[in-house]
Amino acid sequence: MRILAIPRLLFVPLVLASLTACRTASAVPVPTATAAVRPGPTPTATIARDTCPVTEAEWLKPPEDAAVNDPPAFGYYYVNDDLTIWASAGWMSTEEKVLRYSEEGIKMGWFRPAGAELEITGRRLDGQAPPLEAHASCCYPTRFQASGVYFPTGGCWKITARAAENELSFVVWVEP
Repeated sequence: MRILAIPRLLFVPLVLASLTACRTASAVPVPTATAAVRPGPTPTATIARDTCPVTEAEWLKPPEDAAVNDPPAFGYYYVNDDLTIWASAGWMSTEEKVLRYSEEGIKMGWFRPAGAELEITGRRLDGQAPPLEAHASCCYPTRFQASGVYFPTGGCWKITARAAENELSFVVWVEP
């Protein structure tokens, strides 16, 4: 019996394809794209990372909320002055402390006035790009709100969230 050898050039893509097919389910559902195709990254940013006016995330304990199973624990957040809107910055807890571009987007947790509709927008500050895409399901009755946020490119991005009469804006660098 003869065993077929897999050329080395095909081996790595086959392994990667099998690994990406075995994703685990997450606790917070993130909307997925249907028929729309997100554009790929644009060429290198027109300003360097060190000139992007990145907002420093704060190490804070979020408010208690019935929608969150565990008691509040300290983490990195962007928070407006009157503490009415909070945005998680979970990537700051990683060793790299880097937010990376991904076609799958990122999950972001928010705290906003209970029951208020959350509107999330964003625009790239350092070059041309389609606007940020964000999905936050409606009707969360408590302060907590989950969302999926999709950066169409890497670069310097300003995110603005509005809920009721409140607003939070912050700037992040997204690695291409």
